Amino acid sequence: MAISINSTSSLFSQNKLNDIQQSQNKTLQSLSTGKRINSAATDPAGSAIIEQFAAQIAGSNRASANLNDGISLTQVADGALEQLQSNSQRLRELAVQAGNGSLSSQDRSALQAEADQLSQSNASIVADTNFNGTALLQGNNTLAFQSGPNAGDQIAVTATNLSSPPGGGGLYSLAGSIDLTSQASATQSLQNLDSDLSTLSKTRSDFGAVSNRFSAAISNLEQASVNLSAAKSRIGDTDYGAATADLASQNIRAQANLAMQAQANAQPKQVLSLLGR
Repeated sequence: MAISINSTSSLFSQNKLNDIQQSQNKTLQSLSTGKRINSAATDPAGSAIIEQFAAQIAGSNRASANLNDGISLTQVADGALEQLQSNSQRLRELAVQAGNGSLSSQDRSALQAEADQLSQSNASIVADTNFNGTALLQGNNTLAFQSGPNAGDQIAVTATNLSSPPGGGGLYSLAGSIDLTSQASATQSLQNLDSDLSTLSKTRSDFGAVSNRFSAAISNLEQASVNLSAAKSRIGDTDYGAATADLASQNIRAQANLAMQAQANAQPKQVLSLLGR
């Protein structure tokens, strides 16, 4: 084997050792952080995908919180509508009772007094039911909830205007149309209250349908978030088995290169010894 004073073996070995040490540093960083991609330089395409997934996951989580607020809104409305139904059922009972031709004027006055109290209660419920300051049972307010991570993902809730004129979506009990002072007016009031109960049932059903839509959207977002998190993990997280094997291989290569470098550094001494130096 030729022996040269100007051998490049030592330089080659040193360069390889530097490369191995850089690989070791990356592997150790990956093992310590649990992330395969610690900077965009590691995997530019993978890093971009991870950032997109992270934005989608964060958006989905925020949208889920929005939808939970929406469910709370429908629960507030449902509670108010339940009480309105209860009051209206009682008003209907009074109207049926007022249809008794044997009642005295005093009896009818007592029935009317209770009916007036229930009507006032209904008016207060409709006026006071709101969610964070937005009326739910009067006016024509529409609230839009961002229901997903992307633009255009929205679910809208439109308030029901129960204070509008009767026959146009409003309640007769709010318009002073419950009159039990005579048998004839009691019969008309009974018809009006049947209309009110029908309106309340539909309104409550509408809010229930929206609540179910919110719940379904939350379930979909949660599943999407799980899937995106799994995909993000597969791309960006450390495979500890593979990383540990890589580190062991790098350590062996580093030791081999150190041995080669020591041998390369010894070559000039061998030449000098041959020259009798």
